[in-house]
Amino acid sequence: MIASVYIKEGNIHFYNEKSSLSDIGGIAYELGRPLLDFVCYEPMQFQDGFAEITNEFDHDFSHMRVKEPEFREGLKQIMGELQQKEIYVFFYGQTLMDFIFAFVDSPTKAITRLEDNIPGAVDELAWAKDFQWPSPGKVFADKDRLLLRAAKDAVAVMYKHLCKFQKFIIHEIEVLLHYRREIEVPSGRSIDYIDILDEYHTVTVGGNFYLEKPFRVFYGRVATGEVEQLYEIHSIEDLFRFEFIKMIEEEIYIKKCKNCERFFIPKRRADAEYCERIWGDTNRKCSEIGATLRYERKVAQNPILEAHKKAYRRFNSRTRAKKMTQTEFMLWSEEAAKKRDDCLAGELPFQDFIAWLEQGRIRKSRSASKNSDAGNTTKEPPL
Repeated sequence: MIASVYIKEGNIHFYNEKSSLSDIGGIAYELGRPLLDFVCYEPMQFQDGFAEITNEFDHDFSHMRVKEPEFREGLKQIMGELQQKEIYVFFYGQTLMDFIFAFVDSPTKAITRLEDNIPGAVDELAWAKDFQWPSPGKVFADKDRLLLRAAKDAVAVMYKHLCKFQKFIIHEIEVLLHYRREIEVPSGRSIDYIDILDEYHTVTVGGNFYLEKPFRVFYGRVATGEVEQLYEIHSIEDLFRFEFIKMIEEEIYIKKCKNCERFFIPKRRADAEYCERIWGDTNRKCSEIGATLRYERKVAQNPILEAHKKAYRRFNSRTRAKKMTQTEFMLWSEEAAKKRDDCLAGELPFQDFIAWLEQGRIRKSRSASKNSDAGNTTKEPPL
């Protein structure tokens, strides 16, 4: 068991067990946030971050160094920081280090244990299946850097698992959102979406997922000194099952941002369409600029809207330049919006709509422009 968890006051609490490598005894997150943060986690971050960890084994005596107390103490700080930022990714880190510690004692047992949590490990590490270290207590140099190779292979297996697991979670959320849209809930009644999801799994895969393995429950005293009902978590799949089930039970609704298309939990308004994440390099949230960006993308894909937008800006600039009154602009704007909608509905030909928009252009012929310039020419007074 890596950790035990419990729910209290809308938060999910992680309580590390003795086998945990983190220096944090326990930590609480808002229920749903760890799961959605993991779904939005960039896999390239995983490769870059875990490459730094595996580089620690890039020397001849790394298999001896991992047994030193100093190494474990330094690792606790790294794992603690990871747990605070990405609890799901922390589970991969815990699994990796459990594998490393086991590998320096028995490669075969380490691979078997890793396979239990991350399918595919046996195939990726087939080269080490029958490998044995020299006799215990003997000092030797790992010239072939076998521990480094094993660590990199383990990370490769975990990376594939992470990418596949993210897609699985996204699919599960999409299925839940589909049923919440399609099922009409009678007034005063509730729907057991967990049973519905498991029925979906039975039809599509051939077995339950959420209720297949019941969580072992026990009572324990947590960091605050209170006694809580705790659930055992042995794997990252356990963590997902537990948090997703609790989100459904607590009726925490998930939506997809119409700008960045990532999942989020509405906070202030249930009908919110945009999340609170920062969009790209703008330093602004999707909720602040999402509607504008969405409209601009829509306009760019539709020549009717693009033509209306350009004409609107042109006439608006005339108003600011005092070449058109505000009343005149408002009358034009109303008529332009009506013709735009007629064009979108197919009631007004596109070319006719463009011709109407072009009526307002003021063009000067080149000869008129030259005559105007000539008439405005003045001579400099003599000094």
